[in-house]
Amino acid sequence: AWWPGWTEQALQTHCWFLSAMVVFWLLFKPLSRCLQNLSLVATLASMVALFALPWLVILLPAIAHQSLTWYSAHSWGQTSTLLDLSVVFLKFHPACYLHIFVLGMLLAKLRILLDAKAKTSARPWVFCLPMEFLAPIGYLGLFLVFSLPELEPLAFKLSARLSVLLPFQAAVLLGLAGLPSMPIGRVAQFATWFNFLENYSYAMYVFQFICYSVWPDRGQINLALFLIFSMGSAVVIATVVQKPVQGCWSKYPTGRLAVPFVLSAVLVGVAMLPVHDPNPDVPIVVRHDSRMFDTRLPLVDSEGSAMGLLMNPSLAVRGDRIVMTARRHKLEVSWRNGWYNHSSALVEDQTWHSDILLGEVALDAEAWSRWPTTGEAPFQASMKPWYWLRTPQNQGWRHLCAPEDYVAKNNTLVRHVVTGPEDAKVFLRNGSISVSFNSLPPMGEEGCALGQDVSQMYLASSVSADGAADSVGRHLTCGATDKAEKNWIPFEHNGKMYFVYSPSPHRVVRAEDDGSCQQVFSTDFEPFAKLKRNNSHLEIRGSGQAVFVNDTAATLSLPRPHFLAALHIYDTKAKTYSHFAYRFSDEPPFNILQVSSQLPLVEATSEDSPTNPFAFVSGLAVVNRTVAISYGAGDREARALVMTMDRLDELFACADAMGGEAVVSGNASFLGNGSVVGNTSATDNVSAAAR
Repeated sequence: AWWPGWTEQALQTHCWFLSAMVVFWLLFKPLSRCLQNLSLVATLASMVALFALPWLVILLPAIAHQSLTWYSAHSWGQTSTLLDLSVVFLKFHPACYLHIFVLGMLLAKLRILLDAKAKTSARPWVFCLPMEFLAPIGYLGLFLVFSLPELEPLAFKLSARLSVLLPFQAAVLLGLAGLPSMPIGRVAQFATWFNFLENYSYAMYVFQFICYSVWPDRGQINLALFLIFSMGSAVVIATVVQKPVQGCWSKYPTGRLAVPFVLSAVLVGVAMLPVHDPNPDVPIVVRHDSRMFDTRLPLVDSEGSAMGLLMNPSLAVRGDRIVMTARRHKLEVSWRNGWYNHSSALVEDQTWHSDILLGEVALDAEAWSRWPTTGEAPFQASMKPWYWLRTPQNQGWRHLCAPEDYVAKNNTLVRHVVTGPEDAKVFLRNGSISVSFNSLPPMGEEGCALGQDVSQMYLASSVSADGAADSVGRHLTCGATDKAEKNWIPFEHNGKMYFVYSPSPHRVVRAEDDGSCQQVFSTDFEPFAKLKRNNSHLEIRGSGQAVFVNDTAATLSLPRPHFLAALHIYDTKAKTYSHFAYRFSDEPPFNILQVSSQLPLVEATSEDSPTNPFAFVSGLAVVNRTVAISYGAGDREARALVMTMDRLDELFACADAMGGEAVVSGNASFLGNGSVVGNTSATDNVSAAAR
């Protein structure tokens, strides 16, 4: 808890306060000397001041005209910004809770001062009677605050943690303690029946979240049964572990001095053990032939693998450098009591911790050209989270709209929370780095517009890969705002920026750095049109970015300049993906010229949801007649299908040999062994000729 960069990475984060107790105990005597001569008035004034201290987290943002929930921009485990560190500091640092320790000492001082007055008073009941009501009043206040939404404290996730409810808690403590020379109150007498629980309170404190994590039906917890289970577990742990350890601790006062050192050595040794393969079921390398193989990309998260899995990489070559993006994600599901339409409901938060990572390394062009034959990656990159991505309002890209679905049959509100931007495509425009990505919209001061809590496409221009300058993500405005937008294919032509909005029809939009865009071309590719007419359950979508190719010697099936890109066909019935490379004209209207046979990607199942094995192409790069098609396998691994340009051309030649028309083979639902092919005679119906 002392260093914010470590706190939320701890094994038992809820036990953070234990790291503060020893220091507080050391401060007890010095603080006692400071408080011992306080008068009754000074004691009460000091208590009022400490009661008011937590309200600063409400008053200061209000005075600065900032959101009271500014802390919501922080995501668990993030420490990259001053805001992240500030939130963790306020949530966990012992310095932020010293006032509670001091208040406890002031309560003891107040108790002594009141007892002295009661002993000399002719009417001691004047002091005893209020003590009878303090605990019930404190409990009632806490009960109402936690039961009535109307009494929810402002900025409660931080203010309540910092003890804005301290007056009620102090009333409970003082009421139960009573005055030393006076008879104990009735409520306090009743509370003594539960004194036996003190033997198990520590075990309950440490193991409460472990009990919750193994509960078979989290979120649908029967409170009585869970208390019996957690209390029973605490009794077992206290009897089997805690009490024997306490006995040894007392019996061997010299030997226990070695315990901290032995424990530290064990923890360091465990940390140095080799990291296990996160995807042992996915082959590291698959060799298809001497000119094509599939491999795991050597991308390393600079913050460690515990932050999430890397997937959906994108590559772009800039001179003698290669720029990379990847998505990091991790799913966390939690349950809590909440409200829906003014009625109590179970709230299930499905939180996708999502970040875009950036990296840039030197390009060894010769090693890249040998990549298909050697199987050795020509780079190894350490990727940094894109924390310098900002909204146009200069806010971090964190507090996003959260779609909600209410399930009436079990009274559950399911919230789909994504903490950051999602899949990115990196490309070059006039030599500078641009990144397009999809994301749920950042929330404004008024929240999210009704019906617009769906993924949208964004563009960041002149991106600094090392964070030397902030990047601003701007909404690409030519998509629909009431349905999800993603999978646009970026490319550059004559210094202008374009996106393939959809492969069928092949709609192309022109975009500007400020996010404004408009559709300029739309052409039909007859094989795709026929495929969709005969298979309404198939959806044709874009993948990755487009790369300009002008190498007639290596592209014999299409010996002319063209753009190389990728697309995928999603079967809505079978829930499967099939991926293809395709070529389109290098001049307006950018009509489709060829589609390859299916790409042989390594597929994997997702660890977060029960799905068929799948892959998802997210990038494409060409250097020295070597093509790297980057993709994610099962939302959990960053990979690349690497081949020579002439080997890729054979995939197009094979498709053309099938007859130059849409072919669906294998079965009617278009599973993995089907292929879609076309030729340059496809009809191009230009619906917009804007320049």
